[in-house]
Amino acid sequence: MSDTVYDEVEKVIAFESARTGPRPDFPPLPEIPGGRYTSEEFFRLERESVLTRSWVCAGRDEDLRKVGDYRLWDKLGVPLLLVRGQDEKIRAFYNTCRHRGAPVVRDDAGNTRLLRCQYHSWSYGLDGKLKGVPDERDFPCLDKSDRGLIEASCDVWGGWVFVNLDKDAEPLLDYLGPLTAELDCVGMEKLRTLHVQEYSVACNWKVAMDAFLEVYHINTIHPTNAGIMLDHKAAAMGLMEGGHSRMAVRKKMNQGLNFVEFEGAPDIATMPDLYRMNNVAYMAFPNLITPVEPTGFPVLLFWPDGVGKCTMQAIYVAPDWGDGERPAFWERFLPIFDDVLEEDMMNLGPIQRSLESGGFTGMMINYQERRIYWFHEEVDRRIGAERIPEGLAVEQLLSRFAEHRLDEAAE
Repeated sequence: MSDTVYDEVEKVIAFESARTGPRPDFPPLPEIPGGRYTSEEFFRLERESVLTRSWVCAGRDEDLRKVGDYRLWDKLGVPLLLVRGQDEKIRAFYNTCRHRGAPVVRDDAGNTRLLRCQYHSWSYGLDGKLKGVPDERDFPCLDKSDRGLIEASCDVWGGWVFVNLDKDAEPLLDYLGPLTAELDCVGMEKLRTLHVQEYSVACNWKVAMDAFLEVYHINTIHPTNAGIMLDHKAAAMGLMEGGHSRMAVRKKMNQGLNFVEFEGAPDIATMPDLYRMNNVAYMAFPNLITPVEPTGFPVLLFWPDGVGKCTMQAIYVAPDWGDGERPAFWERFLPIFDDVLEEDMMNLGPIQRSLESGGFTGMMINYQERRIYWFHEEVDRRIGAERIPEGLAVEQLLSRFAEHRLDEAAE
């Protein structure tokens, strides 16, 4: 991120803190239809046009350190095999033998020189090419060069592995857009995984996403942690092209309440003051949210398990502490952050039941919550207006408030 962007975000935080109403040019936001969270048809369209055609995070590349390291990944309900090849590149293949569809690999993770199907022993190289077929004489029409494992798009940024089931997907860096430049200061590739935890939540995945795209709720839901750490009225919301967004919220500093003030807190020295004075959270469309902190932080991933249930996966990363036990700071940090997440999830199941009750028409979104509306607009753009069931679309209103559009208007 350039100093100019830092300065602009700080100016917006100051404006937001002092304002007495929404920006005068900002439109009232229409209700988000409740059926978007309960409709089987809408859920099918999301999976088909959003989740399986976007770059989504599949974990850390440190889980695949050596040539031949592999692991299974199925968060999209599709069996994928991630493997590091002889050329050090990580690839994603459908874990499906090209003979009769049996799983090529059955163990969750391991290391191998050859990927061998355990049904009939068809074998594949780490690059997915078909290498060996028992009794090959009985397959007179077999062209091994055309029968390798089917590949999905896979790339790595900042130590994070991303996959896209669209084989012709745009390059990952193009997809992430300005997020990569803003997060260069973090040095993601130098961090190490500290802790991984998953939470099963009885709500639509978008209900869970919505909860982490605003801070309007923090004084009510988080009065003993986030509510005393952050000033929710001093919050800058940045809408970015592609459905991505940023939220920078002023910290209540000099009270010993924030993580950067904790004794013995780790420090990512390359991160500037913007991240020390504010909690800066990013959303990478469609399902990644991360509140970036100089001490270390979680990356939150939201995976649908059906219309009314989802899994939230939290992958915590931190500065590498070398050998030995992790710093004592984390024994204090992790329980606090877990409490925050548990408090959020306590609300989500009841919200879903309300949405399914027939007694709720939809979400009334305020100016502070505009990242939620921007997220839903992008969902609809990916699906296509003509395919959305009647009564479930959101009106496209916020594109002119996206940061690149504002930059163009200023030129």
